[in-house]
Amino acid sequence: MGFDSRFLAATAATLLAVAVPPTLSAQTSAPFTLQQVLSAPYATRLTAAPTGNLFAWVEHTEGRNNLFIGGPGHAARQLTRFTGDDGRDISDVTWSPNADAIAFTYGTESGADNKPANPAHLQQDMATEVRVVSLAAGLQDHLTVHGHSPLFSPAGDTVFWIDEGKIWSRTLAGDPTPPTPDKPLIYDRGSASQLTLSPDGNLLAYISRRGEDGQPSHSFLAIFDLRTHTLHFPAPSTGNDSAPIFSPDGHQLAWLRSPFTQVSEFAPNRTSPNPWSIQLLDLVTNETHIVFTPEPNQRGSVLPHLTDSEPRLFFSSDDAIGFYSEADGWVHLYEIHASSTPEVQWLTPGPSETEEAAFSKDHRTLIYSSNQIATDPLDRDRRHLWHLDLTQPDTLPVELTHGEGIETHPIIAPDGTIAALVSDARTPMHPALIAKDGTILPLHPSTLPPEYPAAALVTPQQVLFPSKPQPTIPPTTNPALLSQPPLILHGQLFLTPAPSQKKRPAIVFVHGGPNRQMLLGYPAMDYYSNAYAMNQYLASRGFIVLSVNYRCGIGYGIDFRQCIHSGADGGEEYNDVLAAAKYLRSRTDVDPTRIGIWGGSYGGYLTALALARNSNLFAAGVDFHGIHDWNLEDNASDWKQGTNAQKDIIAAKALASSALADVSHWTSPVLLIHGDDDSDVAYAQTPTLAEALRARNVPVQELIFPDEIHGFLLHKDWLAAYTAAAAFFERTLKP
Repeated sequence: MGFDSRFLAATAATLLAVAVPPTLSAQTSAPFTLQQVLSAPYATRLTAAPTGNLFAWVEHTEGRNNLFIGGPGHAARQLTRFTGDDGRDISDVTWSPNADAIAFTYGTESGADNKPANPAHLQQDMATEVRVVSLAAGLQDHLTVHGHSPLFSPAGDTVFWIDEGKIWSRTLAGDPTPPTPDKPLIYDRGSASQLTLSPDGNLLAYISRRGEDGQPSHSFLAIFDLRTHTLHFPAPSTGNDSAPIFSPDGHQLAWLRSPFTQVSEFAPNRTSPNPWSIQLLDLVTNETHIVFTPEPNQRGSVLPHLTDSEPRLFFSSDDAIGFYSEADGWVHLYEIHASSTPEVQWLTPGPSETEEAAFSKDHRTLIYSSNQIATDPLDRDRRHLWHLDLTQPDTLPVELTHGEGIETHPIIAPDGTIAALVSDARTPMHPALIAKDGTILPLHPSTLPPEYPAAALVTPQQVLFPSKPQPTIPPTTNPALLSQPPLILHGQLFLTPAPSQKKRPAIVFVHGGPNRQMLLGYPAMDYYSNAYAMNQYLASRGFIVLSVNYRCGIGYGIDFRQCIHSGADGGEEYNDVLAAAKYLRSRTDVDPTRIGIWGGSYGGYLTALALARNSNLFAAGVDFHGIHDWNLEDNASDWKQGTNAQKDIIAAKALASSALADVSHWTSPVLLIHGDDDSDVAYAQTPTLAEALRARNVPVQELIFPDEIHGFLLHKDWLAAYTAAAAFFERTLKP
């Protein structure tokens, strides 16, 4: 499986044929700019070719997003030449079966009106496109059509895709850009997603989502027979179907089923009386049965959502199905054999979270990313790769990579070569080969520009500090429970040498989500890769920066993530913001009168809450697209659940949990930043707060981006926002 470290010497010359960036020791530690620290590329969407040992990934460089390929013995090669900072990105990267072409989606994310956003104000049709690029000389386009989510047929001669909820197909022959077909492949009143083909290419399975605007939707598994052009819905139910996957032999189709009414975002317990299940269709007998379902109202009865992807299933063999569960209080990968007596096998044990996982083509090896602690306690705030030999049932996973770096999103090529996205405190996520002994070799080592200030960046320190314990459900008067120990929080402290012995200003950073975890290095998500660089810049300007992993986040188990009485149900997690301020005030190098706070989305919510409730502690704040009144959000169904008689009480509690309820106590200056095409947080949140503050003579600055979405699409907008935020803190927190 894979390659060993001896192979590195044989491939290093090829991989390093292009210029290598300056080493850290050769780089200057002089002051750097925001433009410089945001200049480094970061990689996403790593995927392996179905044959051989090539990998593809997307590199994001100052707003330019392009597709690359590379592998052992193959220097990194750029396949696309997109040059504009226009918000258009590459997603849904899919290899053809013989690895001679790659299909992908090109375009912008949708905004508040569910149409492709246009923050660059391009005077053209912004519809997303499916493109198929040949890997042969010339890199000609085989196909360019409106749509997304491309899928090759097993023979590689046909491409399927989705456009406006309908499924289309095109044979890859003749004119590479023929007229768009005038009719879809399938007539279905639902909106299609999650396309997957049977190994023989005869059956196309997908999820058909139904629901009127403003009403809860439901979804069915659908199967279209490409031979007979017939459509049927196996085992339709009142639940919601997702994540269809065929067994390798094509005899079975598994999928997930969740209850129609999901557990609300701020429910007291992450349990459900109607658990999710794994459904299995025998394609020979056309019979369906439940392979697995957790116990009602127990841990694991709610389907866990991963940080950056929807829940999914794996077939690790023709009969074994892998799935994620929180049954033991942590997100882990389990396996169950469908044809035998159902017996669940725990694949990734231990008090840790399992994230991205990959099975080898021969189904003998599992590689996954986790924050499991092997020897170093700091690894709770990192990610490393772990290896499990599936041929040895009693063998425990073994740590494959270790050290001060972060390794995530592993992928295994058909020949066993392992690649992953890796980073550290000074280098953003980039693709790398992983040897059997854990040695890491970058796939594209020449990407850091000479102006990037790697040597000047600091390694964040892990700090632990106490906060108020989680409340109990139901509330208790039991003295033993009331005197429970404090909740211990993890933070990352960005600390540069002080220019003098004077006390310095400090800034608390609160992430969004809230199901996120900030790490001791560059994270894998683009939004937080930028935020990490911003914190490095603030530290370089003399601020002490504390990034706090508050309750409701991931990485520390379900009891931590469950976050009782959080958000609209009480804002209990605000205690952790107060704990962060208390920690900073306890430091001898911090001026307690000059503590600021910043964050985006849910972090913006907590930033506004801090300024509204405790302007005496927080002297200034920068609020990116935050929630200021839960009742203004259009996702009220996620948390405003209950009878009609209860809804007024719920709405009152939601307002009491919001910054607008305490705006009369707000005195500290604030910078409000928002894009008006935000589909995640209603744009009205920001002008509503701004008007309320100005009516009370609170100093308000604003930076509004027309047609920008929640996670800004343009690099220049991130640069403008961070420049404004840094200048704001310089004016308000420095004497």
